[in-house]
Amino acid sequence: MKFSYKIHQNIRQDAWNWWDACNSIDFGTDWSLKIDAQVTQKIKNKTQKQAYQFLIPYLRKKCQNEAKVLQKNKERIKKELDQKFSQACEKIVKVMGKPLYRQNFHFYLTTFPSIPYNKERGFIWLNYYWTDPIETFLHELCHLQFIHYWRENPRSTVFHFSKNQFENLKEILTLILDKDFLPIIKKPDQGYMIHKNLRKDLSKFWRNEKNFNKLVELGVKDITKHYSIKK
Repeated sequence: MKFSYKIHQNIRQDAWNWWDACNSIDFGTDWSLKIDAQVTQKIKNKTQKQAYQFLIPYLRKKCQNEAKVLQKNKERIKKELDQKFSQACEKIVKVMGKPLYRQNFHFYLTTFPSIPYNKERGFIWLNYYWTDPIETFLHELCHLQFIHYWRENPRSTVFHFSKNQFENLKEILTLILDKDFLPIIKKPDQGYMIHKNLRKDLSKFWRNEKNFNKLVELGVKDITKHYSIKK
């Protein structure tokens, strides 16, 4: 099966990531604290339109000032994807035991250290400065596969999870990347610190039982014990 991708430099998509991330907190991470406080004031608690009035010219200037660095990093990202993209797709299919939910993806390069995605359109944001775009892609692809085959499957226990339970389980299950995907990726995924203990417990199971369905079943039990059903 042939997998494909396109890389995009789109300032409005980059601006959206800045605005969206700075108005979100994920698993204890306040993304607005990752950037200059003066910039945060211009986009946090603002409408998208209000934020864009500042962000579009701000990012244009930033991209002009860093043009050489960004172009060099774009070339590096493309080289990594050219070399490993198909291999990464084939590996996730093998490890999760499901066909890839789509064959084509669009990567939007971003200057913000948050990586959102759009499942329906196959959009994944990649950070210009991060050293391993394949690890980023696989982390998000793991989420997308899990959403498609488990979260959206009425026969799955995960289908009935609250948003809180599902989001935590979704992040914990990226533990499958920690060892099995080396050297396709350069270092273990590791995940969020808030999930460290449950991730460690499930990793022990995964080392001996390479069955993603069974890993999900065990994860469901652990999540039910440790995370509330609050929406």
